[in-house]
Amino acid sequence: MKAYDDLLTRYADIRKLGLAGSILMWDQNTYMPPGAVEMRGEQQALIAGIAHERLTSNRMGELIRECSSMKDMSPEQASIVREIERQYRRASAIPERIVKELSGLEPVATQRWVQARKMSDFSIFRDSLEKMLSLKREVAELIGYDDIPYDALLDEYEPYMKSRMVREIFGNLRERLIPIVRSISDAVEPGDESARGDFPIPKQESFFRMILERMGYDFNRGRIDVTAHPFTSGSMDDVRVTLRYDENDIRPGLFGTIHEGGHALYEQGFLKEHYYTPLAEPISLGIHESQSRLWENLIGRSVGFWKAFFPLLQEAFPVMKNRNLEDFHGAINIVRPSPIRVEADEVTYSMHIMVRFEIETELMDGKLDVDDIPQVWNEKYEKYLGLELRNDSEGCLQDIHWAMGAVGYFPTYALGNLYSAQFYDRALESIDGMEESISRGEFSSILGWLRENIHQKGKLHTAEELVEKVTGHPLTEDHFISYLKRKYSSIYGITL
Repeated sequence: MKAYDDLLTRYADIRKLGLAGSILMWDQNTYMPPGAVEMRGEQQALIAGIAHERLTSNRMGELIRECSSMKDMSPEQASIVREIERQYRRASAIPERIVKELSGLEPVATQRWVQARKMSDFSIFRDSLEKMLSLKREVAELIGYDDIPYDALLDEYEPYMKSRMVREIFGNLRERLIPIVRSISDAVEPGDESARGDFPIPKQESFFRMILERMGYDFNRGRIDVTAHPFTSGSMDDVRVTLRYDENDIRPGLFGTIHEGGHALYEQGFLKEHYYTPLAEPISLGIHESQSRLWENLIGRSVGFWKAFFPLLQEAFPVMKNRNLEDFHGAINIVRPSPIRVEADEVTYSMHIMVRFEIETELMDGKLDVDDIPQVWNEKYEKYLGLELRNDSEGCLQDIHWAMGAVGYFPTYALGNLYSAQFYDRALESIDGMEESISRGEFSSILGWLRENIHQKGKLHTAEELVEKVTGHPLTEDHFISYLKRKYSSIYGITL
């Protein structure tokens, strides 16, 4: 087992470098002064270069080959070797020059994106985006693919999944979502006045912290900060949540908190004995997103959740004193096409992802030019959501992902919706009195089930295998569609 132990030691050092880089990224998006962007790019490029060099070294290749031929490995050991070999293979295909270029470009592109979004001017971001996409096309060609270039990039975020599978899933989902959206659109919409008003940020911070603590987030291993685009960074014993607030509407900060809290609980849920191995890493970003969506929507937007927390909300904010739970529950579940993905309701949300998936695949295939992105984006939003966008900020500049080089990431969001409903239904079957516990503000049973069945598995299984093992059948849109029909039939007083 000497080779195996050596492999783990070397891989642990690579993981530590990656986690150090993630904290630099967190700092870049929270506290870093704008003048430090070029220097931060150099730092990120150096860390990425060192990690890449170590991962692709001849010695790593030798150890992987030796471990792959070992007999009598446990399932955990076999999974660790499989996943390290997978990373080694992908990384070895990419020369260090491109790794450094991408890492150095990311802080610069992010700064340009922030400026462009603020000014609602795509041209400010255009050149950085074109350079990023050019590098990503080169990466796809170097890694290789069976069908289309996009597959090589999708595989980074949703391992082992192909674009054709995404296209099929999205096609089925779109077909079943359209009549639901139409029926809800024809119904009387609940008002949203009970979620608007005066919500001082210091009180929001205190209230959101309380919710995270009740969910099970460990502040001894995490913290909350403010950013333009909410995200969760870090892993294991250093998992940081970032949020944004709206003083006149409780919903953005509230559901951003619960959403990012779901991500953070996953990262805090790995077993200590597996730290710095693939068994303390998320299986896929679709599974990661399932955790945030499960907490945000299936739990956080449920009437049961608010039976426990609505009195506390009224106590924290005087503006809520004379408002009632039924109206508030309607306000936090309004179905209304929105131009902004992160503010979209759970019924129309997947349409936002379909737009991005189509644009990304066309960009990677060379069928779409960078200069045409704003126009094509706007056309697709009118087609799928019936919206006429006013400017680039609420259009193609709303997401940070392309500035970070995260091409292939977006499909994981919609997949996360489907995974979340399927996992939730299984948890409901497995845990006696789960929803009664939620209505009391007690989450230990559902968190314990998620820890045992998902978090602590790390990359022991692929996402496809995990879904079948946990729920008994492959990923399907059935659970998500059934959930939407039950919930919104009740809220809107219609039959779906």
